[in-house]
Amino acid sequence: MSHNATFLQAAQASRGALTRGWLAFPAPSADAPVPESVAHTDVAVLNLEDRLREVRLAAAPHVTVAAESLHAAVRAAADAQFDLHMQNFSSAERLCALDDIAFTRHTDAVRQALEAFVAAAYREGVSVTATGSDRAKAARVAEAVPADAAWLVQLSRRMPMRRIPDFVAEGVDTALEALQRDVIDFVDPELEAAHQGFMEALARLVDEINGTFTPDHDAAYTEVPPEWRRTDPEQYAQTLRDLSHARDTVLDGYKELMNIMSRRGHLPAPQEPQPGPSVQVTAGDNSPVTVNAPYAHASHGGHASAGQPTPADQSAAATPAPWYRSGIFWGAVSAVGTVASVVVAYLALGR
Repeated sequence: MSHNATFLQAAQASRGALTRGWLAFPAPSADAPVPESVAHTDVAVLNLEDRLREVRLAAAPHVTVAAESLHAAVRAAADAQFDLHMQNFSSAERLCALDDIAFTRHTDAVRQALEAFVAAAYREGVSVTATGSDRAKAARVAEAVPADAAWLVQLSRRMPMRRIPDFVAEGVDTALEALQRDVIDFVDPELEAAHQGFMEALARLVDEINGTFTPDHDAAYTEVPPEWRRTDPEQYAQTLRDLSHARDTVLDGYKELMNIMSRRGHLPAPQEPQPGPSVQVTAGDNSPVTVNAPYAHASHGGHASAGQPTPADQSAAATPAPWYRSGIFWGAVSAVGTVASVVVAYLALGR
């Protein structure tokens, strides 16, 4: 693998580590060790520095400049995370929520620098494409967030977000945890960006849902307090807008991610129907044997057909009996005999 490709993989790993760092909570106290995600971010940045040295030795000047800019953006984001962690011990907020401006600025800077490096590598004639591993990763993403998930279907209706059913809140949180546990770093830059964007959208929606309230212990939902309409209408309206925007961002991010995976051919193909049970029947006198089954499958040059058996009474009703076996024939014979007997009696009287 080329030095550009290895640097790109290290940059993607650093970006994934930064995302998990932004979603981490600060340590509970000044004496506690740093969160594991913060430590992983530092390790990822050090690995990126090692790959940068390889680029400097072998890459073209314009690629080296792009790589150095990307490393600087990642290093700045990691330093910002560490500063937020050191200044906010025992906070209940994620790092990304402690400073929204810093989170947005550093996330955009890393993304733009990553895209610039990929463009520079392509101009040098180095094509960094997805490998077979991306297909396996895409399958895991599709399994973690299936299109028919109840929470996703509910969000896709784009109903007012005044009330959030519990199964929606639990589904969003479970999907985010599954994607965070399974560390996926796509080789394809566009796919990696869409994956990270979708995870960030899920995290934002989780935060917004956590800002709603349960009306009582028996309720199966949380809600924006309806009394805010009267006491603080502006806060009520803004909370609804934030929830709706977070929901739409998740839906748009999911659509983009699925479309990219589909264009790359990474989505699992529909499964073919599996053959039914195999039945082998041998009659002792080699007479024909009929087996009725809802599904048939033949192999080794054989023939098979399937269908529901036709009841005997329905078969008889469907095929009319010949006219000479019906009651019409025997009625006609009886009438002819009656007429003949009358004629014979009349002739006898005439004599």
